[in-house]
Amino acid sequence: MLIALVGLMGAVRFAGLDAVPPGFFVDEAAGAANVICFKQTGAGELGGTWPLFFAAYDSHMGAYFSAPYIYPLVAWTSVFGDGIASFRAFSAAVSVLSLAGLFYLGSAVGDRRTGWLCLLVGALSPLLFQFARIAWDPAILPCLLVWALYFTLRSNRWHDGALGGGLFAFAAYAYPPARAQLALLLPATVWFKYARSGIQVPFAAAFIALLGILSAPLVWLTLTGEIQGRFQLISVFSPDYLQRQYHTANPLYGLVAMAKNMYWHLTPDYLFLRGDNNFRHSTRLTGTLGALEILALVFMLFGAVRTNSRFLKFGVVCLVGYFAADLASAATWDWTPNALRVIGGIPFGVMLAAMVLQEATERSKFANPVILAVAYGFSAYFLWAYFVRYPDQARDGFNTSVRESAEATLPKGQWVRFLAQNHEALPSALHYYLMTLGHQSCRESATHLDNSHRIVW
Repeated sequence: MLIALVGLMGAVRFAGLDAVPPGFFVDEAAGAANVICFKQTGAGELGGTWPLFFAAYDSHMGAYFSAPYIYPLVAWTSVFGDGIASFRAFSAAVSVLSLAGLFYLGSAVGDRRTGWLCLLVGALSPLLFQFARIAWDPAILPCLLVWALYFTLRSNRWHDGALGGGLFAFAAYAYPPARAQLALLLPATVWFKYARSGIQVPFAAAFIALLGILSAPLVWLTLTGEIQGRFQLISVFSPDYLQRQYHTANPLYGLVAMAKNMYWHLTPDYLFLRGDNNFRHSTRLTGTLGALEILALVFMLFGAVRTNSRFLKFGVVCLVGYFAADLASAATWDWTPNALRVIGGIPFGVMLAAMVLQEATERSKFANPVILAVAYGFSAYFLWAYFVRYPDQARDGFNTSVRESAEATLPKGQWVRFLAQNHEALPSALHYYLMTLGHQSCRESATHLDNSHRIVW
């Protein structure tokens, strides 16, 4: 029964990707435009040959897509095409790979039953499911973190150290909040590995070498501020924000704002009922925690976790990983609480819940049937809510009108009409449709946008 449910939740990630979510949000379209332009020109949408970071929207916004997202997508779409379903299917495939990583990591930390429970809780996680169906770079972060942790903890062999360090570096590139999360997660991981199996010199040398070498360009670009434009805009420590909110530029008030934002990430409405207020991040039909995570909290209240549990030390790592992601999100002021910016913490919440559930199964014969009943009941409700209720509610959140306009005009060659109908849309969304439905090249469509003063090179 467990395998059947996990298989269903894995397969359904690929169902109806061009229809649910509706539309194609500008972040998705901008990433897709960079992929298509790179395949045609060897450069991103806004130029730059073989870049580490692909500038998004225009050259002055400070928003970027990262190499660990764009380059694998180039290979993927070379095989599966440039349609909406293809771009979203990449996220779905990475999500399934994340679930496999949860199984192997759980098995390495505990036993095979731990691995199966990690897999089950992950398969039913509302956020892991949601971001498995949207074509943007945060979707790859859970996969990178889970597999980085797995190779780091698997052994003391040098090649595991190299894989662990390399994947942690890629995670830092993948999504900016992960960089703040890793600042707390990496020390906790090193502590756990040392306490569990010790750290041998070949492993440590390979881990540090790969992490350091691959991260060096990222560190440099961060210190110089070249890729910090977006964070400087939305940071709670931004002088503009502090002046607006507190009428002072004193950074201590940034800490006050972070504390308030952390509170919103811990409210019952966010965790258990409706998630955040953005239909791209949450269906608004469940909280950010799935039913099995909530069940684990109930089991904890009834004393399921023993004080001498073998999972306590790794539980500390999971708590650090989960709350470090919340802290990274709390350092920003827009869309608070923000389920997207905490995506790097979700696998740690999944693993923590799985370990609590295993403790419950070892202490009570009633735990297994309760877990299965809750899992099947929640999955039935969630899939109904997602595929029946959610599409209508999320229309505006995914720029559905732009997609409908493109489908109505561009196959007929009416690209001027398309641009006129969507004159308020960001150019990257229009660029994607001009290339796919309008059959224009990257340079040709960019020229049309440039002539309309819609794109800044």
